[in-house]
Amino acid sequence: MPDVFTMLETDHRTVETLLDQLAGSEQGPEREQLVTKLSTSLRLHMEFEESEIYPLLAQIDGEMEEEAQVEHGLARDGLAKLTELVAAPGFGAAVDMVKAGISHHVDEEEQEAFPKLRQSCDDTTSTQLAATLMQRKAQAGTLADDLQAASKDALLEMATQAGIEGRSSMTKEELADRLAASSENA
Repeated sequence: MPDVFTMLETDHRTVETLLDQLAGSEQGPEREQLVTKLSTSLRLHMEFEESEIYPLLAQIDGEMEEEAQVEHGLARDGLAKLTELVAAPGFGAAVDMVKAGISHHVDEEEQEAFPKLRQSCDDTTSTQLAATLMQRKAQAGTLADDLQAASKDALLEMATQAGIEGRSSMTKEELADRLAASSENA
């Protein structure tokens, strides 16, 4: 099973890519689909962190956990604003606001929170968290898309952690397929 923090970092890259696509989008159905995709993946990600990761973080650094919760609230407000302005002037400013807030949050998680959590979580806890995240993504119907959006390096790291044999000779698509299959069997 892959490392849960690597999976969450991969989610961060996906959200950053979606925000970049939104920044360059034109009003219309494509923009609306991107906002929906961003909202779905970001909400699932935040709900997982809030229910599974942040209670662990609170045990290590309560102030960091509290700040992360506040930042998630701001991200939800930003998503609501993106949805509200999807076909209106000011959409680009809303995208910039969400990008800035998420960038700050991601930096803190990846540079401070996740390293602390990696040190404090044993392999069993990390494996259980990864299985829970993959299961939630599968139930939401986003796992395959998330794996396809991940970089090959991230997929290789996840495959290594999952103990998938023959991974070094697999294509990106094969890695994503094997990781998805391994989550179904977990």
